[in-house]
Amino acid sequence: MADDNSTSPTAPVAPSLTVSAVFIISYLLFLVITALAGNGLLITVIIKRELLQKAHYYFILSLATSDFLNALLKIPTTILGRFDRNWYPSYIVCYFTTPLGVLFGAASVFSLSSVAINRYLVISSPLNYSDRMPPFLAKVILALIWLGSFCLAIPPVMWREKDAICRSGRISKEHYTSEVLYFFLALWLFVIVIPSIIMCVSYVKIFLIARYHAIQINSQNNATVMCQETRKRRRDVKAAIVLAVIGGIFILCWFPFFVVQTVHKFGQGNISPIYFNIFLCVMYSNSALDPVLLFLFNAEIRRNLIRLYCRAFQKTNPQVTQSELSSFLTRQANEELTRGST
Repeated sequence: MADDNSTSPTAPVAPSLTVSAVFIISYLLFLVITALAGNGLLITVIIKRELLQKAHYYFILSLATSDFLNALLKIPTTILGRFDRNWYPSYIVCYFTTPLGVLFGAASVFSLSSVAINRYLVISSPLNYSDRMPPFLAKVILALIWLGSFCLAIPPVMWREKDAICRSGRISKEHYTSEVLYFFLALWLFVIVIPSIIMCVSYVKIFLIARYHAIQINSQNNATVMCQETRKRRRDVKAAIVLAVIGGIFILCWFPFFVVQTVHKFGQGNISPIYFNIFLCVMYSNSALDPVLLFLFNAEIRRNLIRLYCRAFQKTNPQVTQSELSSFLTRQANEELTRGST
């Protein structure tokens, strides 16, 4: 959750830059650059290519925004903390940055859960999907995602002392019951357990529906209908597989850090800084992985990225004719269709 300024449990006040510290800082800088570039490009493609006409991309945009802001606002504070635990100019800065890890993490997993439910609606009821998930409802869900994430992130700063927030990251002994309830009933339940159940149930149902339709299609005699339905179902299932992988990667990236944080905050033993740093880097890696996976395996996003790039290329290179550009885009579209039919 990184609600403790993402510092090692046993880190000194002014840690020296050892070889491991330099490696961690370098890796985190790489993640910041990759996540900002990847998610920034993904946000640009979704907005510029008007993909928001589809409700599905409201949730993808929310996911990309949370990853982008995490790389812009939260990970840099971790890097600064590696140089000096007292990097902040004022305690107010700590009260602002401390909830960001929970805020952006919760927004990401809530967006992924919404993506899973939305994909299930697409495949289970394609004919009346637009009635069940109109753009207005998607916008309301999006607002609730960020409102819920904000409400989930704020409570600790209301009772923890400023020294605990800015330096130690320890729980408040005076509010121990509140800390336990918050960490286990709020964070574990709403960020790990419930989203994991939602995504697992949604994608299992998707694959069951896909298998059922495959059996139905194979039993039909109309070859044309069978071919068209098969291609459509394959595209839908492929999209679901990509999203399921992204959701699974989120859980795998965040779950180990949750375990380490739980033991560190409420356990009797000490957690080695090595494990803390490894799982911290794994958790932050999720922000950079999401756009890479979407660009690699989502044909629609990739196709719109190519078109956006080609339009920008033509503006800077007027000698490229419209017919040449259209021919290139047509070849790319045919290649995508060929991949989708295999």
